[in-house]
Amino acid sequence: KESIWLRSLLRELGFPQANPSIIFCDNQSAIAFTRDNQFHARSKHIDIRHHFIRETIASKDINVTYTPSQSNSADLLTKPLNRVAHARALALIGISPD
Repeated sequence: KESIWLRSLLRELGFPQANPSIIFCDNQSAIAFTRDNQFHARSKHIDIRHHFIRETIASKDINVTYTPSQSNSADLLTKPLNRVAHARALALIGISPD
């Protein structure tokens, strides 16, 4: 939702975005769900308001792309990491673990 809002803000300021915003995600099931337009009994519990992601992808406003956890710098702020993974995440954002 924030990406859509930022695209709208940039458009209003006179900076329309020609290319879709790229959303990096390490959850392959979530990515598959965004691309599957079929209704399944497994997904009937998901509220209609959450289906806006599919519409946004179809309108080419965003593109959800897979990134492995080893390359995802956001894991540093969103997941508990062991020492090795923590050092790797720090290196991704340019901080030395010393």
